[in-house]
Amino acid sequence: MNRFGDRRVYYNNFAEHLLNRYNPNMTYPGLPNTWSDADWEGVMRMIAGFGFNVFEFWLVPRRFCREGLSNAYGDEFVRQIRVAARAARACGVKIRAGVGLVTTGSDWMSLCPNDPVDWAEARYLWDAWSRRLDCVDIWAIAPGDPGACSRNGCTAVTFIDKSLEIARLIKGNHPGAEIMLGTWGPPFFGWGIIEGPEGWRGEFVQKYQHTAWTFDAERTRECMEHLIARLDDFPKPFRVMVNMGFNPDGIPEGEMDGRPWVRRIAAKVPVESWDFSLTEGENAILPHYRFQRLYEQRRREREAGGYSGGICFTMSPLLNQLSLYQAARSFVEPDADYDRGAREFYERIWGEGAGEIVEDLVLFEIIKEWGNHVELDIGKEEFHRRMGRLHDRVAAWEGRAAGDLAIWPSAEYHRGELEFFSRWMRDLSGPAPDFASLRQEYWNRVYAIYDELPRHVDPRPENATDRIVGFFRQWRNADGPVSGKWA
Repeated sequence: MNRFGDRRVYYNNFAEHLLNRYNPNMTYPGLPNTWSDADWEGVMRMIAGFGFNVFEFWLVPRRFCREGLSNAYGDEFVRQIRVAARAARACGVKIRAGVGLVTTGSDWMSLCPNDPVDWAEARYLWDAWSRRLDCVDIWAIAPGDPGACSRNGCTAVTFIDKSLEIARLIKGNHPGAEIMLGTWGPPFFGWGIIEGPEGWRGEFVQKYQHTAWTFDAERTRECMEHLIARLDDFPKPFRVMVNMGFNPDGIPEGEMDGRPWVRRIAAKVPVESWDFSLTEGENAILPHYRFQRLYEQRRREREAGGYSGGICFTMSPLLNQLSLYQAARSFVEPDADYDRGAREFYERIWGEGAGEIVEDLVLFEIIKEWGNHVELDIGKEEFHRRMGRLHDRVAAWEGRAAGDLAIWPSAEYHRGELEFFSRWMRDLSGPAPDFASLRQEYWNRVYAIYDELPRHVDPRPENATDRIVGFFRQWRNADGPVSGKWA
């Protein structure tokens, strides 16, 4: 069976509610942040050099629909994926598409598999898209984000059985394709438990999304036993994704401990984790430094037995190159010293002494968001002083010759971003910040593309920006961390 760390997946989520300066715009041709072919080639060389061997993307609902099959933005998306696939294969990297079983369209509608008309539409879309994306090596069937079905008697068991139908359809189109089944969440995110308003037909309703995280031990036992009973029915090669814990952060506690299921499934097929928020969440776009928990989780996965790999999620690959480097390394060397690895990363780029900035990078994790378990006990004045020190150090590297570690777009681009964010957070934590001006500066730098777009059904960018600036608005105690900041 596969060894721990054999499968190392770079998962770039560029969904339309996660667009930003550092993520490829694959949805709106003509608007900012569209990657050139050279960008795709450079990023694939970078991630291969870091040690990843699979590139995963999400075929989001706005494309996984008839409109996406026929419109110009769908054509350009397919073209770019083929460019990425060629560049990846040249570096020994495979391509994996993650697709929600039945979630489709700009309104993220979840079709119902127990409705014959809906299921016929879902099968049509899987057939058409699997034929069109003939460059994909691995098809990952996901419970859906954010969609799932509880209508007409649908449960997690329905998801498993209908995913088997789709797996066979894909293999009919691509006999050499690998199939992966995602469990994600409580497990099988939302299936049989997601709720909606009266008259609900499966459309995305944000205020009901928390119901998809409802955990029930008996439901878990029933659906996982059913999955194990059906493992031999799935066409091979076949893998399953199971996190160590059935909760948003994959924490194996109490009845949410997924490790016993991992070991049972791994006795038949390879298992990967899909721990989504280890390196960054879906909110604060900042240079991240979450490596203590990253390496701790890798060691726990290794000790659990059964795991052969997992993902590194990113929605900011042109900003968080250090996180990508550490994530790939954590699979190969889970016992490594992550601070030392970060120092080596910067010294390979800018030479001796560059690693000194590592002592201050963790301060970017002052903003608590999904997956951030960093505990910082620092006063506002000390934070301000150290952010100023970080800014001055990276500003002094301007024009400094790059070393032997190739990062994309360039060493100077990365230096400039570190300089911007350290200066911005220095000013936010200063004695008299202009919060309105600093909020607009961040928005213009990171999220300006949304000025060109209608408000999305999941308004994450606006909320994230307000949360970051709001933290500093509240931070008035110079002697310690802001009261209640972890809430």
